[in-house]
Amino acid sequence: MRNKQSGFTLVELLVVIAIIGVLAGMGSQMMGFSIRKGGISAAESEIQRLTLGVESFQLDYGDYPPSSMEDEYEVTGNRLDSGNESMVAHLASRARGRSYFEFKEEYLDNLDSDILANDMVEQMSWVFGDNQLREYLDPWGNPYVYIHNRDYGREFSVSQEGVPVMVISGTSTKTATFHEPIRFQIWSAGPDGIHENGKGDDVSQW
Repeated sequence: MRNKQSGFTLVELLVVIAIIGVLAGMGSQMMGFSIRKGGISAAESEIQRLTLGVESFQLDYGDYPPSSMEDEYEVTGNRLDSGNESMVAHLASRARGRSYFEFKEEYLDNLDSDILANDMVEQMSWVFGDNQLREYLDPWGNPYVYIHNRDYGREFSVSQEGVPVMVISGTSTKTATFHEPIRFQIWSAGPDGIHENGKGDDVSQW
């Protein structure tokens, strides 16, 4: 009697390949979801730390950092990400003997090459070793938005995927009032990099 040849038929091979393809697709989706969730968690953590820093600053000075260095100190700038730059500069200040935030270097950058006059650097007495007016970035490389409560309702120019766009302080759909009405607002454009004034997939403090 002849031995039957063992092996896979063409149909069996196609089934195996299809199963491997499905499993690979599921693994890729799960990895993408995990990366997205990790970025959101990191942004939420940084926003919580920034919020504590801003509140600590308020305890020393009786007010939160202004929404703009240009308006408060008559600094000449391009008004892009001015709230973020102001928040960073004030949290980095040691004028009262301490700074208010431990910055992670990988999130610091000066995307628009703004600088602060040397006399202002001395007045701020900040932790940085130069006069670069830095932004603090979210896990996707975009600056957080910071707005003081007195500037709610006012439009600000912020970076969105490297392009300036206008944003306005976020409002609650349930109460039709501004979020954090007597404090300040901080948010990230989220995984898609598109600002929705704290809505959609934006990551915010509220």
